[in-house]
Amino acid sequence: MEGIKNILNQVSIINRKNEEILDATGGRFNMFRIVGVNHYENTHSSIVAELLNPLGSHALKSKFLKCFIENLGKSFSIENFDIENANVITEYSTNEGRIDILIKDPLNNAIIIENKIYASDQSEQLKRYDSYARKNLKQYQILYLTLNGNNASDQSSNGINYLKVSYSKEIIKWLEKCI
Repeated sequence: MEGIKNILNQVSIINRKNEEILDATGGRFNMFRIVGVNHYENTHSSIVAELLNPLGSHALKSKFLKCFIENLGKSFSIENFDIENANVITEYSTNEGRIDILIKDPLNNAIIIENKIYASDQSEQLKRYDSYARKNLKQYQILYLTLNGNNASDQSSNGINYLKVSYSKEIIKWLEKCI
């Protein structure tokens, strides 16, 4: 019993320290929550897509997309992806479903991003995107973007390759590099 009390005491100390760090660094600040869109998947997709778009209003051409791909490192599997001339589309409709973000280059290579913010997978969602990509694209990679890097459900993804990407790690790291 004494051991349990000791562990609980240590957890309490760690929690207090984490709270102090959050207060000191502004770690609780969330502009999306403040404006009431923190749970809107389409809003997040639009912001990410605009930054990744070489023709985006940021006027930095392909720098954000290049940095994003570099941030994925060896996990990025599309050879010779043409970032300079890539086209970024949100809510891209196919016979297999609607892709949150499609980044397609002139060589018919594509990055397919499924963005999940507080939502569950649709039936065979990633399988359907994979089916579309196999039929229509030369090379492709599916990214499964979630808040914390969660796996897609088995019913959505069983048997296909996809790369887990999280807002809490990869997106934060990418944005910090962009700054």
